[in-house]
Amino acid sequence: MNRLVIHSPADGSLVGEIPITPVEAIEGVVQQAHAAYLEWREVPLRERAEAMRRLRRLIAHERHRIAELVAREQGKPAIEAMIVELFPPIDMATYLIYEGVRLLAPRRVRSRNPFMADRHCTYYFHPYGVWAVIAPWNYPFTLPVVQMLALVFAGNAVVLKPSPLTPHVGALIGELFEKAGLPKGLVQVVQGGAPQGSALIQHPLVRGVIFTGSVPIGRKVAEQAGALGKKVILELGGKDPAIVLHDADLERTARGIAWSAMVNAGQTCASVERVYVERAVYEPFLEALRAELAKIRVGHPLQSDVDMGPVIAPFQRDRVQAHVEDACAKGGRVLYGGRVLSELGELYYAPTLIADANETMLGMQEETFGPLVMAQPVADVEEAIQRANASAFGLTASLWTRDRARAHALAPKLECASVSVNSHLVAYGDSYGTWGGFKDSGVGRTHGEFGLYEMVQVQYVSEVYSGKPELWWYPYSERLRRITDWMMAFLAEPSWRVGKQTMQRLMPELRYLTRHFSPTRTLPLFLRYLR
Repeated sequence: MNRLVIHSPADGSLVGEIPITPVEAIEGVVQQAHAAYLEWREVPLRERAEAMRRLRRLIAHERHRIAELVAREQGKPAIEAMIVELFPPIDMATYLIYEGVRLLAPRRVRSRNPFMADRHCTYYFHPYGVWAVIAPWNYPFTLPVVQMLALVFAGNAVVLKPSPLTPHVGALIGELFEKAGLPKGLVQVVQGGAPQGSALIQHPLVRGVIFTGSVPIGRKVAEQAGALGKKVILELGGKDPAIVLHDADLERTARGIAWSAMVNAGQTCASVERVYVERAVYEPFLEALRAELAKIRVGHPLQSDVDMGPVIAPFQRDRVQAHVEDACAKGGRVLYGGRVLSELGELYYAPTLIADANETMLGMQEETFGPLVMAQPVADVEEAIQRANASAFGLTASLWTRDRARAHALAPKLECASVSVNSHLVAYGDSYGTWGGFKDSGVGRTHGEFGLYEMVQVQYVSEVYSGKPELWWYPYSERLRRITDWMMAFLAEPSWRVGKQTMQRLMPELRYLTRHFSPTRTLPLFLRYLR
């Protein structure tokens, strides 16, 4: 089979067919990307920012086309696609326009090393070259585009391999970048599955890989790329907890958790899957959350009066059902949902709430990736933190409380890369933040300055024009040994007595030292070592 035939998860209709890129064609794709990179890396940052402006306008202009294609091919409602698939790339492009030039421009560094005081030092930020972006199906537009915008702005070339479940969205991404007036071949798309992804990773001109997907496949990608010395960024799974404190606004909290658990039919690595509730408000919260889930309108994603669409495929539906059945067998209570909405279609699953969850349940251990949220009562917030952290994942978490001081104290105790207070899932949409995971949830970062610096190689240039020989150059004399030992002795015992003795010893050596550096510059900086 040399084509990907895609049917909509919403109604089974044919979305279209996409040719699979032959593995042997990837050589030419990467070569072309590398040639374009050699041209693009010389383009000034301000001109790259103009490309970001063009891409931002294109995304906004094509908003209906993008949203409708995502709805048909992936299944989220068109309005939801416009919000969660389009706004983050628009925000990232804007961030790069306003902040990118400053962050990647050469930066003067003033060294405080006492023996480097006469240097002129600079950071330079260089692109890696060609990157492979291996994208998932759950957010087929926003995830790769946010990554690609930053990569391209940083001077890299990109070869995108979209999921074989959402290839048409991937093809549209390639079209948008082509329309933005970038050098021919700078951004390209290859279609297919594991063979195409592996061929990209193995190509010697591919210097970096961003993979978004499951932990097992992410580990294989890291192993394969790491063996070849390539830069790797992994955005993997999550099992995100929400902690509801006794003083939380229960009505608002229930609304927020309902959305955070069910957006994209729960097929979100950072969705709320575990909720730990202080016992004093456990039952009232369950009732409030059940009421919010009951309001969610499930239906065809192209209908305007729909909040939630289908899951992507039977394998995802079956995983949700297995977690529900496992929870029920282990004492869980289904307060809402827990079934396929067969009247709508085989892939429509009801928003589901299970109460009285415990750690033996699969749905409290493994990533469900579907419209299922499970709640467990806790005696206090300390127990909630302990249970929240008892996971192999560490992507995001949320605290729901009116107490600012308490939130400030508790947030750093959560073992995850992003914590939201009285909200959830917002970090991805803020390009000034950072995105990534602790533990099994990933390696590296995207978004913000930390994400941008992941996509460049930092070069440190140190210049000296004094004409003096360095103190530490050959030959190693007895005189140098004595001076070095005197200074180290003072650092080991920084007392007035030893300091006075050291100065007395060094005074006769000033002329010798002056041949190598300026003592008046060096001494104040050397004293920093004593603090």
